[in-house]
Amino acid sequence: MKNLHHILFSLILLLVAVIIFIADDFRDVIFQNTQIDTVGHCIGFFILTWLLSNLGKLPTTALVFALIAYAALSEIGQYYLGFRNGEFKDFIADVIGILLFVVLKWGWLIYGKKTVKG
Repeated sequence: MKNLHHILFSLILLLVAVIIFIADDFRDVIFQNTQIDTVGHCIGFFILTWLLSNLGKLPTTALVFALIAYAALSEIGQYYLGFRNGEFKDFIADVIGILLFVVLKWGWLIYGKKTVKG
């Protein structure tokens, strides 16, 4: 079972490397259209997920679905306010921040905690 995790992790890394380093059109779209606000959304939801996961001791699956729903509802609410802009790319940045935390937590649980047998 652990070999399956290694293969899956390697395939994900390979896919990300191919997308970032080989696909020029995709890389240009990401880096030319990204604003500091979008990066802030990603970092903010990463930190929010981390805080709720560690301080609230909530189950990760339920937390992810709840935060994605919160991100969607907040962007919809901002869309209807006159002084705010609800944008789909901000919602995507929120989801990326949430999923980045989940992937890092998953990686830590599988590869980070090595037990020392004595």
